[in-house]
Amino acid sequence: MTLALDASQPSGSLALGSATGIIYAASFDIGITHSETLMPQIDHALRFCGYQPRDITRILLANGPGSFTGLRIGLATAKGIAYANLCPLEAYSSLQLAALPRKACGKKILTVIDARMKEVYAALWDEDLQMLREPSVCLPEEIMAWDVDGAWLVGNGSHLIPDSERLIPVDTSAYLSAAGLFALSALHATPAEYDFDYLAALQPFYLRDASAQIKSAEKHRLAIAKTIPTDTR
Repeated sequence: MTLALDASQPSGSLALGSATGIIYAASFDIGITHSETLMPQIDHALRFCGYQPRDITRILLANGPGSFTGLRIGLATAKGIAYANLCPLEAYSSLQLAALPRKACGKKILTVIDARMKEVYAALWDEDLQMLREPSVCLPEEIMAWDVDGAWLVGNGSHLIPDSERLIPVDTSAYLSAAGLFALSALHATPAEYDFDYLAALQPFYLRDASAQIKSAEKHRLAIAKTIPTDTR
């Protein structure tokens, strides 16, 4: 049995799949309480379907970019289960996952995730989900310099993009993202095996430092600047 998890966004989701297909899928509002929400949701899904944690033989994970808290807790949870069950863990881009609903729809796909601090995480894909523009963190207006005319616009940061008349906004809020991880796994077709060293080294795909780290660095810079004598000549 495969467990798929997406805790990278404020609205989380999970899915369970067997050899016959997806047997359970659900979404839940996790906000900033990922640690209080994720494990009970997994436990409920397993019990509802008549499984136990030891029955999980593979894990699929949306590994960022996204919420720093969600990414850390999602990966820690996935690693914990993988270590306990000696099963493989496959990590995928949250930006590519967000583009999945528009796959094979005849246009490029621009995915945009709200990064806070007036910035967004963004990437551009062709209709087959091949990368045209690498994931980056930038100001929303900077994206309009990309070759995005006529592209589908998806992701929870879509509303932040100016001049959206050059794009085709798509509401994917009802999309159960964790279930889409099964399609990404099939798309990448990379057989996974349990690998302790890989799991130990695997980190969330942050794309930038956390806002707290950025603010701390700026505070430190200003403190140092105050200690530097000013030339009053």
